[in-house]
Amino acid sequence: MIRVAKPKNARSKRALDKRQAREFEAAKTAVFVKGPHSSARLNIALTELNLLKKPDSIAFNNKNEALPFEDTSSFEFWSAKNDASLFMFGNSQKKRPDNLTWIRMFDGQVLDMLEMGVVDAKSINDFKGVARPGVGMRPLFHFSGPQFTTPTDATTSMIAGAEATEHDPTGAYQQFKNVLLDFYRGEELKTNQIALSGLQHVICVTAAPTSESNAKTSTTTSGGDTLADLYKAAGLTPNGTVMTPSTSAVVTSPANTLIHFRVYTVQLLASGSKTPRVELQECGPSFDFQLRRRRPASIDMLNQALRRPKTQAEKNRQGKEGAKKNVETDDMGDTVGRIHLGKQDLSGLQTRKMKGLKKHLDPTASSDDEDDDDDESEPAFSGSDDEELEMDDMTMHSNDEDDDDIDDDEDEEEEHQTPPKKRRS
Repeated sequence: MIRVAKPKNARSKRALDKRQAREFEAAKTAVFVKGPHSSARLNIALTELNLLKKPDSIAFNNKNEALPFEDTSSFEFWSAKNDASLFMFGNSQKKRPDNLTWIRMFDGQVLDMLEMGVVDAKSINDFKGVARPGVGMRPLFHFSGPQFTTPTDATTSMIAGAEATEHDPTGAYQQFKNVLLDFYRGEELKTNQIALSGLQHVICVTAAPTSESNAKTSTTTSGGDTLADLYKAAGLTPNGTVMTPSTSAVVTSPANTLIHFRVYTVQLLASGSKTPRVELQECGPSFDFQLRRRRPASIDMLNQALRRPKTQAEKNRQGKEGAKKNVETDDMGDTVGRIHLGKQDLSGLQTRKMKGLKKHLDPTASSDDEDDDDDESEPAFSGSDDEELEMDDMTMHSNDEDDDDIDDDEDEEEEHQTPPKKRRS
């Protein structure tokens, strides 16, 4: 394990908190690296696979000297520098032309590697007049072939390709399936949160059938190959048992193992019912891969990589008794608790006093009650409610208006009153 330094300030602490394990992980970042030697076919593969991974991808422009199966220090440095856990390295040599290496990292170290050759490559520009999927869309996966079948009782090492299955004696197909799903799965979401309208393309992976000549050579020792060499090429021991790979063990995949990689767009057509008719149309890119060397993950590191933090719902559970009482987690992930109180005595509750409920008006009430003294000391309007106060204001206002009207009438009468006539003497 890599020792993590204690943060010295709040900024570095926030940066380290972002890298901590979360309940639902974000999309993993992939780095595409070119080796010292390349070819046109290899450049197409790196470019098109990078487009399928966008926007969670980083492409290096310069060529880099690196040998993944011999020295992994460069990839460990790039992983820490770019906060990336996925790598794709392309290099072409005379011994292994058009070589493509898939690399997964965990905790700053290489988890596993898978090497394959690019036999054929077609760019997405070679498919004209076809709708293309949007950037960042989540793909569907379809694996065809018995080699990709995962047993119902498969262990973790079988799923990762560290152990053989019935139809995949070396585990190479299972490892490629596991790496490909991890490479393009995108952001991890909760259940029932995937929009069907966002499923715009399907990645179809098909295992090509092996020829009869290859099947015969696997059972006979011809051409100078010994039985031990054939067992070793198949990833088996001379006794016929499966090799237990370590972090430094490199396993060679069987010869002539071809895998077809195709991408199709999903078209929803009218069908006369609520359920649309689905058709697939090839949109590219298109590749033919040949499996070569690989280095499966060790069992110890694989178990550490698959550990997940407890969700809030799991934290609410306790022991064998089940879940904590009256504690649950809502849809937003917040913890909600419910408190049950006993029956309360409301007889002594201090409520708002009304004029009609005063105890001194009740003949049955005692005259020496403390509440009566408090009530008598209060103003007359303190016990009335809001409606009574409003009615009093209205009546007072109306009386004032009536008084004003009376005064005006008296003034008018005085003005119109004629002076008395003088008597004749």
